This record gives sequence, C-alpha cells and structure tokens, in this order.
Amino acid sequence: MQGDDFAGRFGELFGCDEGTDRVRRALQIISTVFSSTVEGIVVTDPRGIIRMVNPAFSSITGYSADEAAGRNPRILKSDRHPPEFYESFWRTLINEGKWEGEIWNRRKSGEVYPEWLCCSAVHDEKGNVTDYIAVFNDLSEVHFKDAQIELRSNVDQLTGLSSRTVFYSRLEGELERRDRDGRRLALLVLDINRFKNINDSLGHFAGDGVLQQVGARLSRHLGGRDRASRIGGDDFHILIPDAPSVKEIASGAEKILSLLNDPVDAAGNRLFLSASLGIAVFPDDGRTAETLLKKADMAMHKAKELGISNYRFFTGELGEQASSKLLLENSLRAGLGRGEFRLVYQPKYDLREDRVSGMEALLRWHAPDRVIPPWEFIPLAEETGLILPLGEWVFREVCRQVSQWASEGHPPPEVAVNLSARQLHQEGLPAFLKGVMDEYAVDPSRIGIEITESGIMEDLVDSVSVLSGIKDLGMTVYVDDFGTGYSSLNYLKRLPIDVLKIDKSFVDGVLTDRNDAAITRAVIVLGRSLGMSVLAEGVETRDQLEFLRQNGCDGIQGYLLSPPLPPEDTLRFRKTGHTPLFPA
Repeated sequence: MQGDDFAGRFGELFGCDEGTDRVRRALQIISTVFSSTVEGIVVTDPRGIIRMVNPAFSSITGYSADEAAGRNPRILKSDRHPPEFYESFWRTLINEGKWEGEIWNRRKSGEVYPEWLCCSAVHDEKGNVTDYIAVFNDLSEVHFKDAQIELRSNVDQLTGLSSRTVFYSRLEGELERRDRDGRRLALLVLDINRFKNINDSLGHFAGDGVLQQVGARLSRHLGGRDRASRIGGDDFHILIPDAPSVKEIASGAEKILSLLNDPVDAAGNRLFLSASLGIAVFPDDGRTAETLLKKADMAMHKAKELGISNYRFFTGELGEQASSKLLLENSLRAGLGRGEFRLVYQPKYDLREDRVSGMEALLRWHAPDRVIPPWEFIPLAEETGLILPLGEWVFREVCRQVSQWASEGHPPPEVAVNLSARQLHQEGLPAFLKGVMDEYAVDPSRIGIEITESGIMEDLVDSVSVLSGIKDLGMTVYVDDFGTGYSSLNYLKRLPIDVLKIDKSFVDGVLTDRNDAAITRAVIVLGRSLGMSVLAEGVETRDQLEFLRQNGCDGIQGYLLSPPLPPEDTLRFRKTGHTPLFPA
C-alpha cells in the first residue's frame, strides 16, 4: 500500500474528509509516518479486530496487510505467557487506557520472538473507546541486542522472575543489613513434587507452561519478581526479608504452598500440583548465603520425605543427620572394599503348582559394630552412585552362587535380583548381565530382574528399551512394589513384564481394610488380563494366604513361607518338590 493509499484508508477509518488541502496534507504526513516507520503498528476496533497494519508489521510478523485485516491479534500468540499475563494486560489497558511492556509473540513462520509493545486506547469526545493502536519493536533485531542481553542477565526468561545472579545479589545485600540490625530473614527452597513426570508424560513444552504459571503466582503473591527466582529446573528460591517471628515465617510458607491449590493448565490438561518447602532462618541457622542455602535445601528434602505439600524448618537434628550421613557414606565405601556385604535368599511359592518357584536375593550389610538394615544404606548408595559397584557385586555373587548350587545338584528354579533405577538406566546393562551369566555358565532362565514402578518411570522410553533387551536374554522381568507408584495401563502395555508383585502394604490390610482388599483383587485381575503372573509379597498369616488363593493370586512370598535365609540354609527350598509348610 503506497502513501496515497494509506491516506485514503485513514480517511475511511477515521471519518476524515479529504476535501481540504489542510486535511489532505495532515493525512499524507500521518500515512507517511505510518508506512515508513521501523516500528510495527496495528490498529484495531474496540473488540480487538484488526483494521489495518503498516509495512513494518508485515516485515516483522510475516503476515501481509490482507492476511491480518479482520483477524484478532491472537494470531501472534506465542503460548509463552500464562493466562494471567493476558488478563493483567487487558485489565490495565481498559482501566488505564495504556499498557507497555515486553511480550513474546510468534511470527507466521512459527518463530517465537520478543517485542516491546506499547498499546493505547483511542477515545471519542464522549470518552468511548473507538480504536486501539499498538506500536511494537522487535527486540530480536540487532539494534536491541544490548538491551536484550541485559534483560536476560536480570530475568529468568521462562518465568519472568529474578535471575539467579540478581536474587543472590539481593540476598547478600539483605544479609548485610540484617547483620547490622539483628532482624530475622528467611530463605525458602521450593521444589515441585514429581515435576519430572509432567515432562515425561506431557512433554517439556507443557512443563515449561507449568513453571511459567507457578512463577506468575509467586510473583503476584510476593508483590514483585525480585523476591523469588527459578534457580533451575523446577527449583525456586524465595526470600522473606522481614520476618518478625518464626510463627510468621511458618504462616508465609503455608500461604506459598496454598498457591498451588488451584489446578494449572498443561497442554490442555488440568493438573493439581504439590510442592515441598524447606526453610532456613538468619541468624538462627547461619549468617552466610551459602550456609542458609545448604540448610534450606536439606530442610526441603526432609519435607519431601514426609509427603506432599509439606514445609520444614532446618533444625539441629537435620544438621546431625547430615554428619551421620557423611560418616555412613564413608563406612559404605570402606565396607564395599572390605567385603562386609552378604546375600540372603527368601523363597517364593507358586500357588497354582504348589511348589517353590524360586528365591529373591536380598542384600545385608554386616558392619563391624552392627548389621545395618537396607532402608538405611540403600537410599544413600543410590544418592552417592555407590549402588552401581554394589549392584554389580550383587549380580556377580548371585550368578556365582547359582553356579555353585547347580554343581551340587540342586539349582533353584530361579533367583531374582533387585535393580535400582540408576542401574536400570546405566549404559550397556543387558550386555553386562549377559557377560556375567556367560562367565559363570548360568542359564538366563534361572535369573530374574526386579525393578520398582518408580524406577521404570524415571525414563519410560529407556526402560522399555533396556527391559526388552533383558527379556531377550531369556530372563524374567518383575515389577516390584506394584500399586505404590505410578500405576498405569499405558506403561504396562508397553513394557515386557512377566510378573507383578503386590506390595506388602496392601497385603497387610486385605483382611481389615476394604480399600487394600479391593486394590489387591484389582491387581490380580489386571495382571491376568494382561497375561502376567501376580505374586503377593509380605504374606505372614494363613488367613492372608487363603484370601489370596480365593482371589486367584498366582504366588506368594513372605514369612509364612520363610524368612530370608543364608545360602547354606536354603537346600530344602532349592529342591523343586513340596515344602514342609505346604505338604502335597
């Protein structure tokens, strides 16, 4: 559209009579500015429908004037902002007649870009809105690069909260001031529970949208973006600079957790979130940013252990636990080198064939001063990575023992070995398993692999690949603790699973809790419908056994049959006949 055409278009839009030279010249000046400026310009009616755009708009967005006219500016929406952003935009524009700020839009090509937008309302003599005019600069252009770099250094680009650098700078400044006046300051570490599951199931684009909405809620609640920062992933750090009492800090933590009570939108799905919150207080818990951050993070992990939507203050007890944890880690490393670990074997029983179907190898740590239970050292081994050499030792020891039993003439039908998530996703696992079995001449059908639901779901795509490779070796695949994690028909269909193990927590309540009984029946039916066997673990009474028999459970494991036994006491269970407990 040439300058004369723009002048005529302005006359039509705004009811100007071009009959006088003065009006004609004014329109010509306006149209020249409109057509030649490097800023994009959009004119809409009061409903937001585009009336006209200038050439710079077309150059920046890729939409021609004809393509844009008659459409809503939503054609430029990038989906980088939560709904609350646009609600605030329109509220400000309607109430104040103007909105100015940074916004992310999308070109016709699909490219997302930042722009600086100034949108103003045009009123008639009666005060009614007749038009909206938006003028914007493309911040991705070369002459805005310096401003963009500065913006990125100060603001987290995903959530709009303070960058890590800005947040830590403010924290240091606040600590210096509090050191002089003695007032309290609270540092909070917030972690969204099971956020990885959102990324894995809905994709990272949906996950980014969730983080943006959480950031927007924090910003509104805290009265500005500089009191919170997304440090990385789904971890947020929050500053409460003036904390009159611990009670007030606790109240503030509860309010922050309540921000997640309302669902968020993630790729068209309504999700209910929960978070864990750790709190460290100046000067009670430390006087430096580094100390407070470390202690707040420790408190957050303690809150996570206690269940969803919890907050915890750092306490001296937590500090003592950290010291104990370090000592235990050192002992674990030394114990692995000194050969302090032993395996015990707990039998499994096939209720269909009335025979022992195999055993499960369980790890025990015989430290010099005591026997350390697995629930104390296994989580630490996983956290430190020591689970990898420990797991390698377990598998080698099982293969060695099975080979020895075979040479004695009484090999067990099968021995199952537990794998942690870190082991499952270790590169080259199937090849390692095959190499060890070949080394000890062990038939793969005599070795089973047990992995928990949560371990599988850490990386479902990789789990499918790895477990398929294990299954191809001829080994049996068990899902342990079924029903306590991320139970899903979708993953059950995709994975090469042979056996579902009902968790002991459900078996304990089959006779006293209707829900536990219903879940146990449902797992049995589900397993059978998918062509899998179902084994109940933790069976301790004959009444539990009878319930499981009546409901079609395939197998059991537990103290009713036998406690875990050292290798030398397993002979009667390594024979394929009947046991004294279940005579023929």
